[in-house]
Formats: sequence, C-alpha cells, structure tokens
Amino acid sequence: MTYRKWIITKPMLGSELSVDLFEQRELPIPELKPGEALVRVKLLNIHSGTRMRIARGMTTMGETDSTNYACAEVVQSRDSAFREGDVIACQAGWQDYQIIRSSDGPVGGYAEASELVKALNGTNSPWNYVFRPALVKMWAPEVLMEMFGTSGMTAYFGMREVGPLMPKDAVAVAGTSGSVGSIAAQLAKIAGCYVVGFGGGSDRCSWVLNTLGIHRCLDYTVSDFAAELRAAFPGGIDVYSDGVGGSLTEVVTGLMNPNARLFSFGTAAAFYAGKLASVTAQRPPMRQAFGISESIERLLKTRNIKSVAWIVDAFYHERLKAEDDLSRLLRSGALKPTTNVVVGFDNLPKAIVDLYATARAGKLQVRFDHS
Repeated sequence: MTYRKWIITKPMLGSELSVDLFEQRELPIPELKPGEALVRVKLLNIHSGTRMRIARGMTTMGETDSTNYACAEVVQSRDSAFREGDVIACQAGWQDYQIIRSSDGPVGGYAEASELVKALNGTNSPWNYVFRPALVKMWAPEVLMEMFGTSGMTAYFGMREVGPLMPKDAVAVAGTSGSVGSIAAQLAKIAGCYVVGFGGGSDRCSWVLNTLGIHRCLDYTVSDFAAELRAAFPGGIDVYSDGVGGSLTEVVTGLMNPNARLFSFGTAAAFYAGKLASVTAQRPPMRQAFGISESIERLLKTRNIKSVAWIVDAFYHERLKAEDDLSRLLRSGALKPTTNVVVGFDNLPKAIVDLYATARAGKLQVRFDHS
C-alpha cells in the first residue's frame, strides 16, 4: 500500500504563494507498530495561517505541514484508543493516509493537553479524538470539522465567556464571513442581540446579510468606516468578537461601552495581509498578537471592559456539552454551517493558494477523493 503526500520543495518569494512550490509524492505506508493506527484522511481544514508557516520556514523544505486539522477514518489499529471504523479528528499533514498514536502530544507549538482533556479524549493531544457515532451519523465530515472542530468551539466558548448574551446587547463581529465569525454572529443573533458584522468588501457583506440574516454588515475597507461604525452603534458596543486584530481592533474598541466585553481569538489581518510582516526575534504575547495593544489595554482598564483571549483547547474538557448544544441549534435550523469545500486531493495546492488570492466565505476545506 502507498499513500500520497504534498510537500514544499521551493521557498516562497516574498509574500506570494504559488502552486509550483508544492510537489506530490507517493510513498509506501509503513508497517504498523504497537501503539499505532493507520487513518484515511477524509477531509482537511485549511488553516488561515498556512501561508505564514510556509513563509517563515515552519513548514520546512521537503516536508508537509503536519499541523492541519482533519477528519479521518481508522482503517487499521494497534492502538487501544482507536478501533477500525472510528471516525476521528486529528492533526494531519497534506496526505491521504497517516499513522497516528494516542501517545503523541500536539504538533505545531500548541500546549499539551490538560489531564481532563487527556481523560476525555483518551489521547495526549487536545486535537486527536474519536467522534461520537451519533455525530458521525448526523453530520457530514465538513460539518463535523467546522461546527464541532476548532471554528465552532472557538465561537461557542468565546461567546459564552463574554456572556451571558442578552437581547439588549449590541454585538460587533469582525470577520463575519469567516469560519469563526460567521458562527459567533449567528450565536449572538440566536440570543436576540442586535448584531453588526464587518466584512472586507461589499460582496462579503452581501453574503453575510443574505446567509446569516444579522442586522447589518459594514465594509471595513471604506474610507468613512469610523463614521459608519458610529451610525451603526448609536448606543455604543457591548460585545466585540474579534478574530481580525490589526488597526480594526483599535477603531472598534474605541466605541465600546463601559463594562462591555471583548473576545479576541485571532490575527486574520496579519494572515491575509498583502505583504507578510517580517519575523521578529521574540514572539509577541498572545494578547498583543491578537491586536490588543498597550493603548487598548489602558482603554479596557479605564472602561472596566472584560477581555478574554485564548486558544480554544483551554475549554476542550467541556467539548461534549458544546457538541450537544451546537448540534441542537443545527437541527433546529437556527444555526447554519458555512463551509467552502474543494473536492480532490490533487486540488489541494491550488486551494491553499486561492485562499489568499480569492475572496471566499466560510471555512475552506479540501475533501479527498478515494477510489
């Protein structure tokens, strides 16, 4: 048996990705050792930080990016945590088969799983676990990996931690056409809040309004955005969900009310910038990386604004409750998945390149075709 694998064979020139950086290899599948399982990757989430990892050499020449999140099926197992036929979430490379071990911790610089998460998952990684059979029966892989993967969990726990959301709350959501923002906006809408999203262009804002049904969407690229923001929030902002960072954070937090709440979880502005920032000698703290500058910190303190910033695995010991709640909202039709699926293993390089060249909505995923 063999498997297919995409690797990087050329360095990036500047900030531009191109398909000729990728090369496909066909390699023999190693024989399973005790404590290992062989999985067939069904679908791969494409992370918005993929280009930055390639540019900064985190995905090294001749190697694949092993930090992706995948939906996979166990086809052989010598690991007691996995049984043949299990559908699992796991970290995976750009490859259609992979060997995993429950003893392995997370890759890509993520923190070790807590003891509670290890006990729940039956593995040493917060990202590697078996989906409950009922979820697999109810939802396709793309929904499993969006709603019950990092995007849905980030939105669910983030809006919970800045809650309880009340109908009187005026909620701003950055990156509303993105995977986390689209879910966060819907959760605020379900709670009865006044919800205004932000999108990079009129097309994205039209998609947000037509798909998510929130009250307004503002194009943050227009010159008079600050004036439009004030008009959209005459009474100020009570909750801000921010996965964008950058200059947008500075503008929006300036309009937040005393005792408001800020949820920061990402750096899309840096990931999608036309020119990637140079590598600094020291990695900035998480709050700074998410756009919370020293001046914003002073504003938050002056106005007594609650501010949370974290990576979602901090709450993964509560994953089953989140899955149940999100599944209930999906079944009722109140919550809509917003995936963007590219079909075909051979189309993976173009899908990654297009992620930074073409406007899109929802989580970009590549579903592998298996004959």
